[in-house]
Amino acid sequence: MAKTRKNTRGATRSRPRGWAPPLLNLGAAGAILGRAAGLARRGVAVALAWTWQSRAARRVAGLAAGTGLCVALCLVMRAHLTATDGYLVDPGRLELSADPGWAKPELARLIRNEIEADLRRSMANMETASALDAELPQRISEQLATNVWVRRVTRVERRYPAAGDGHSQYLISLEIRKPAVLVEQGDRMITVDGEAVVLPIAMAAGELERFQEKLIAPLRVIKGVTGKAPAPGQTWRSEQINAALSMESILRKSELDRAIPITSVELVGVPEQADARGRVHYAAEGGVMLWPDQTIYPGARLIWGRPPVHAASTLEASPNEKLQALKRKLAEPPEALVGTRVDLRRRTS
Repeated sequence: MAKTRKNTRGATRSRPRGWAPPLLNLGAAGAILGRAAGLARRGVAVALAWTWQSRAARRVAGLAAGTGLCVALCLVMRAHLTATDGYLVDPGRLELSADPGWAKPELARLIRNEIEADLRRSMANMETASALDAELPQRISEQLATNVWVRRVTRVERRYPAAGDGHSQYLISLEIRKPAVLVEQGDRMITVDGEAVVLPIAMAAGELERFQEKLIAPLRVIKGVTGKAPAPGQTWRSEQINAALSMESILRKSELDRAIPITSVELVGVPEQADARGRVHYAAEGGVMLWPDQTIYPGARLIWGRPPVHAASTLEASPNEKLQALKRKLAEPPEALVGTRVDLRRRTS
C-alpha cells in the first residue's frame, strides 16, 4: 500500500530563508572570536620567542626600553623643575640691553633709563612663568615690540640658574629707533625716524641748539610741513614727510654735509596727500629748498626741485646729476656761494 506524502511545501515556504535561531548565531560568533584570540596569543608568543632568540632584536628592544625610561625620567625632572622657584622667570626682573648709539652719553643714559622703566612697567603685567616654557621668549618679544622706542627685538637669550644663582634670567637685546629729522610744527620740533614713525622727543624751538649738542650728529630741520603730527609711536602718513625723508636719505648717502653743511630742508608747494590715482600734484615751482649753514654761507640757498620719491615723472635732472652740478659749484671759492641762489633742476646735457 502506497504511503501518503505529507504536504510540507507550504510549511517550508512559510519560514523565511536564512532563518536561524539567534542563540545559535551568537554561539557561532563567540566561537570564532575565541579561536581568533587564541591564534593572536600564539602569534604574539611566537614573535616574542623569535625576538628573544635574535641578538639584534634583543639589542633593539633593550635600546627602545632604555630610551623610554630616559624620556620618562626627563618628563619627571621637567615637571619638578617647572615648579622650582629657581626656574621661575619674573618679567619685571629681565635684563635689557638698549643702547641709543646716536646720542651722547648723558642723553643716551636718560633715554635708556626711560626705555627700560617703561618696558618693565609694561612687562610687569605679564604673569610669572617658567624658564622652560618654550613660548615665553615669543611672548616677551611681542610685549617689548609694543614700546614706542623699540624697532625690533634682536635677541632673547635664556640662561638657567647656575650654582649659587637662584633665578633664571632672560638677556634681551633691542634695536632702538633712531631719529632721522626734526619736523618744525609751529614753535615745536617733532622727531621722526627713517620709517616715518613719530618718536617721543619734542622740544620748543628755543631748545633746539641745546638738544643738537647732545647728539652724535645733528639732525636736519624740516620746514614747510603743513600736516599735523600724529601721536608718538604712530606712522606719519604724509607725502610731505615722504619727501623730507627721501631728501634726507640722499643727503646722508652722498655725505654732502662734509662739503657744505645743510642745516634745514624747506618744502615749497608739496601736497600732504596724493590724489585718488596715487598722483602727487606739486604747486607751480614747487619742490625742495636746501639751506646751508647761514653762519658760514649767509643768504645761500640751493633749489633742488622734486625730491627723489617724487622725481620719476618729471623732466628735471636726476638726483645724481643734481649732486654732480652741486659738486662743480662747490669747487669754486666758498665766498662764491654767499648770497647766491643755485638752481639744480636743469639738465646740463
